[in-house]
Amino acid sequence: MSGVNIVGVYLAAGASKRMGSNKLLLPLGNGCLGSKALRKAVSSKVNHTIVITKKGDSLEWIDPILFSEAYQQKWSHTSCSSALKCQSASLKCGLKKAKELGADAIIVLLADQPLVSIMLINTFISLFENHSSVPFISSFYQGIARAPVLFSKQMFSSLDKLQGDQGARKIIRQSGLENGMFYECTDASLFMDVDTKQAYERIKKIYKEKRGLF
Repeated sequence: MSGVNIVGVYLAAGASKRMGSNKLLLPLGNGCLGSKALRKAVSSKVNHTIVITKKGDSLEWIDPILFSEAYQQKWSHTSCSSALKCQSASLKCGLKKAKELGADAIIVLLADQPLVSIMLINTFISLFENHSSVPFISSFYQGIARAPVLFSKQMFSSLDKLQGDQGARKIIRQSGLENGMFYECTDASLFMDVDTKQAYERIKKIYKEKRGLF
Protein backbone atom coordinates (compact mmCIF):
# COMPACT_ATOMS: atom_id res chain seq x y z
CA MET A 1 0.00 0.00 0.00
CA SER A 2 1.26 3.46 -0.83
CA GLY A 3 2.63 5.88 1.77
CA VAL A 4 0.33 8.55 0.36
CA ASN A 5 -3.41 8.12 0.08
CA ILE A 6 -4.05 7.28 -3.58
CA VAL A 7 -7.67 6.55 -4.50
CA GLY A 8 -8.57 4.87 -7.75
CA VAL A 9 -11.59 6.17 -9.68
CA TYR A 10 -12.73 3.29 -11.86
CA LEU A 11 -15.03 4.59 -14.59
CA ALA A 12 -17.52 1.90 -15.56
CA ALA A 13 -20.66 3.87 -16.37
CA GLY A 14 -20.59 3.97 -20.15
CA ALA A 15 -23.64 3.13 -22.25
CA SER A 16 -21.74 0.81 -24.67
CA LYS A 17 -23.64 2.38 -27.58
CA ARG A 18 -21.07 1.50 -30.26
CA MET A 19 -20.80 -2.08 -29.00
CA GLY A 20 -24.55 -2.65 -28.98
CA SER A 21 -24.44 -4.59 -25.69
CA ASN A 22 -22.88 -4.17 -22.27
CA LYS A 23 -19.17 -4.49 -23.05
CA LEU A 24 -18.28 -4.96 -19.39
CA LEU A 25 -20.02 -8.34 -19.49
CA LEU A 26 -18.10 -9.60 -22.52
CA PRO A 27 -16.07 -12.72 -21.70
CA LEU A 28 -12.31 -12.33 -21.52
CA GLY A 29 -10.21 -15.16 -20.18
CA ASN A 30 -11.92 -16.72 -17.16
CA GLY A 31 -14.03 -13.68 -16.36
CA CYS A 32 -15.65 -10.55 -17.70
CA LEU A 33 -13.87 -7.81 -19.58
CA GLY A 34 -14.95 -5.07 -17.18
CA SER A 35 -13.37 -6.78 -14.20
CA LYS A 36 -9.85 -7.13 -15.57
CA ALA A 37 -8.55 -3.62 -14.86
CA LEU A 38 -10.36 -3.58 -11.50
CA ARG A 39 -8.43 -6.66 -10.40
CA LYS A 40 -5.22 -4.84 -11.32
CA ALA A 41 -6.26 -1.81 -9.27
CA VAL A 42 -7.07 -3.77 -6.11
CA SER A 43 -3.82 -5.74 -6.47
CA SER A 44 -1.74 -2.57 -6.85
CA LYS A 45 -0.49 0.01 -4.35
CA VAL A 46 -3.72 2.00 -4.74
CA ASN A 47 -5.20 2.43 -1.26
CA HIS A 48 -8.84 2.14 -2.30
CA THR A 49 -10.71 2.00 -5.60
CA ILE A 50 -14.15 3.52 -6.18
CA VAL A 51 -16.13 1.82 -8.95
CA ILE A 52 -18.47 4.30 -10.67
CA THR A 53 -21.40 2.84 -12.58
CA LYS A 54 -24.66 4.04 -14.03
CA LYS A 55 -27.75 3.67 -11.89
CA GLY A 56 -29.11 0.15 -11.67
CA ASP A 57 -25.91 -1.71 -12.54
CA SER A 58 -26.09 -5.19 -10.98
CA LEU A 59 -22.28 -5.52 -10.90
CA GLU A 60 -22.55 -9.01 -12.39
CA TRP A 61 -19.51 -8.21 -14.52
CA ILE A 62 -17.29 -8.03 -11.43
CA ASP A 63 -15.47 -11.29 -10.73
CA PRO A 64 -16.87 -13.09 -7.64
CA ILE A 65 -13.43 -13.21 -6.00
CA LEU A 66 -13.49 -9.43 -5.64
CA PHE A 67 -16.45 -9.76 -3.28
CA SER A 68 -14.44 -12.06 -1.00
CA GLU A 69 -12.99 -10.99 2.34
CA ALA A 70 -9.52 -10.68 0.85
CA TYR A 71 -10.61 -7.89 -1.50
CA GLN A 72 -13.82 -6.35 -0.18
CA GLN A 73 -12.00 -3.64 1.78
CA LYS A 74 -10.00 -2.61 -1.29
CA TRP A 75 -12.90 -1.23 -3.30
CA SER A 76 -16.39 0.22 -3.05
CA HIS A 77 -19.20 0.99 -5.47
CA THR A 78 -21.03 4.23 -6.22
CA SER A 79 -23.81 4.60 -8.76
CA CYS A 80 -23.98 7.92 -10.58
CA SER A 81 -27.52 8.92 -11.50
CA SER A 82 -26.33 11.43 -14.11
CA ALA A 83 -23.65 9.19 -15.65
CA LEU A 84 -25.46 8.74 -18.96
CA LYS A 85 -26.11 12.47 -19.37
CA CYS A 86 -22.47 13.53 -19.72
CA GLN A 87 -18.96 12.18 -19.52
CA SER A 88 -17.79 14.44 -16.73
CA ALA A 89 -20.50 13.31 -14.30
CA SER A 90 -18.89 9.94 -13.51
CA LEU A 91 -15.50 11.46 -12.85
CA LYS A 92 -16.98 14.05 -10.50
CA CYS A 93 -18.95 11.36 -8.65
CA GLY A 94 -15.73 9.47 -8.10
CA LEU A 95 -13.87 12.60 -7.06
CA LYS A 96 -16.49 13.41 -4.45
CA LYS A 97 -16.06 9.99 -2.84
CA ALA A 98 -12.28 10.22 -3.08
CA LYS A 99 -12.30 13.54 -1.21
CA GLU A 100 -14.43 11.94 1.50
CA LEU A 101 -11.67 9.33 1.85
CA GLY A 102 -9.07 12.07 2.24
CA ALA A 103 -7.28 11.33 -1.02
CA ASP A 104 -3.92 12.95 -1.70
CA ALA A 105 -4.45 12.07 -5.36
CA ILE A 106 -6.76 10.06 -7.59
CA ILE A 107 -5.78 7.77 -10.42
CA VAL A 108 -8.41 7.53 -13.15
CA LEU A 109 -8.83 4.07 -14.63
CA LEU A 110 -11.17 2.95 -17.41
CA ALA A 111 -13.14 -0.28 -17.19
CA ASP A 112 -12.92 -0.77 -20.95
CA GLN A 113 -9.10 -0.82 -20.92
CA PRO A 114 -8.69 -4.40 -19.66
CA LEU A 115 -4.98 -4.77 -20.44
CA VAL A 116 -3.68 -2.02 -18.17
CA SER A 117 -0.99 -3.51 -15.91
CA ILE A 118 -0.34 -3.49 -12.18
CA MET A 119 3.19 -2.36 -13.01
CA LEU A 120 1.91 0.74 -14.82
CA ILE A 121 -0.41 1.68 -11.94
CA ASN A 122 2.37 1.20 -9.39
CA THR A 123 4.79 3.22 -11.51
CA PHE A 124 2.42 6.18 -11.37
CA ILE A 125 2.16 5.89 -7.60
CA SER A 126 5.94 5.67 -7.19
CA LEU A 127 6.39 8.71 -9.41
CA PHE A 128 3.90 10.67 -7.31
CA GLU A 129 5.58 9.62 -4.06
CA ASN A 130 8.82 11.08 -5.42
CA HIS A 131 7.26 14.12 -7.15
CA SER A 132 4.25 14.98 -5.02
CA SER A 133 4.22 18.62 -6.13
CA VAL A 134 3.27 17.83 -9.74
CA PRO A 135 -0.41 18.49 -10.56
CA PHE A 136 -0.81 15.41 -12.73
CA ILE A 137 0.97 12.37 -14.11
CA SER A 138 -0.35 11.04 -17.39
CA SER A 139 0.33 8.08 -19.63
CA PHE A 140 1.74 9.18 -22.97
CA TYR A 141 1.64 7.15 -26.17
CA GLN A 142 2.25 8.31 -29.74
CA GLY A 143 2.11 11.95 -28.72
CA ILE A 144 -1.25 11.70 -26.94
CA ALA A 145 -2.06 11.80 -23.23
CA ARG A 146 -4.05 8.73 -22.26
CA ALA A 147 -5.56 6.98 -19.25
CA PRO A 148 -4.54 6.08 -16.68
CA VAL A 149 -3.86 9.54 -15.36
CA LEU A 150 -3.13 10.61 -11.80
CA PHE A 151 -4.35 13.97 -10.46
CA SER A 152 -3.00 15.41 -7.23
CA LYS A 153 -5.42 17.12 -4.84
CA GLN A 154 -4.29 20.52 -6.09
CA MET A 155 -6.24 19.65 -9.26
CA PHE A 156 -9.46 18.60 -7.54
CA SER A 157 -11.12 22.01 -7.81
CA SER A 158 -10.43 22.09 -11.56
CA LEU A 159 -11.89 18.60 -11.98
CA ASP A 160 -15.01 19.70 -10.10
CA LYS A 161 -15.57 22.40 -12.72
CA LEU A 162 -15.74 20.00 -15.66
CA GLN A 163 -19.00 20.19 -17.59
CA GLY A 164 -20.76 18.06 -20.19
CA ASP A 165 -18.53 15.68 -22.10
CA GLN A 166 -15.31 17.31 -20.98
CA GLY A 167 -12.82 14.81 -19.65
CA ALA A 168 -9.44 14.56 -17.99
CA ARG A 169 -7.57 15.62 -21.15
CA LYS A 170 -9.14 19.07 -20.96
CA ILE A 171 -7.76 19.53 -17.46
CA ILE A 172 -4.32 18.42 -18.61
CA ARG A 173 -4.38 20.96 -21.44
CA GLN A 174 -5.65 23.75 -19.21
CA SER A 175 -3.06 23.18 -16.50
CA GLY A 176 -0.25 23.32 -19.05
CA LEU A 177 1.57 20.31 -20.42
CA GLU A 178 4.86 21.67 -19.10
CA ASN A 179 3.57 21.62 -15.51
CA GLY A 180 2.75 17.93 -15.33
CA MET A 181 4.63 14.70 -15.81
CA PHE A 182 4.22 12.28 -18.69
CA TYR A 183 5.15 8.63 -18.57
CA GLU A 184 5.81 7.47 -22.09
CA CYS A 185 4.85 3.89 -22.90
CA THR A 186 5.67 1.77 -25.92
CA ASP A 187 3.15 -1.04 -25.41
CA ALA A 188 -0.02 -0.09 -27.29
CA SER A 189 -2.06 -2.87 -25.67
CA LEU A 190 -2.02 -1.05 -22.31
CA PHE A 191 -4.27 1.65 -23.75
CA MET A 192 -6.52 -0.38 -26.02
CA ASP A 193 -10.15 0.26 -25.18
CA VAL A 194 -13.13 -1.77 -26.26
CA ASP A 195 -15.65 0.39 -28.10
CA THR A 196 -16.48 -1.88 -31.05
CA LYS A 197 -16.75 -5.56 -31.83
CA GLN A 198 -13.58 -5.31 -33.92
CA ALA A 199 -11.69 -3.87 -30.95
CA TYR A 200 -13.03 -6.66 -28.75
CA GLU A 201 -11.73 -9.29 -31.16
CA ARG A 202 -8.28 -7.65 -31.10
CA ILE A 203 -8.28 -7.56 -27.32
CA LYS A 204 -9.20 -11.25 -27.10
CA LYS A 205 -6.33 -12.16 -29.40
CA ILE A 206 -3.79 -10.12 -27.44
CA TYR A 207 -5.09 -11.44 -24.13
CA LYS A 208 -4.69 -15.01 -25.32
CA GLU A 209 -1.14 -14.35 -26.58
CA LYS A 210 -0.04 -12.56 -23.40
CA ARG A 211 -2.22 -14.29 -20.86
CA GLY A 212 0.62 -14.90 -18.44
CA LEU A 213 1.21 -11.14 -18.25
CA PHE A 214 -2.39 -10.22 -17.41
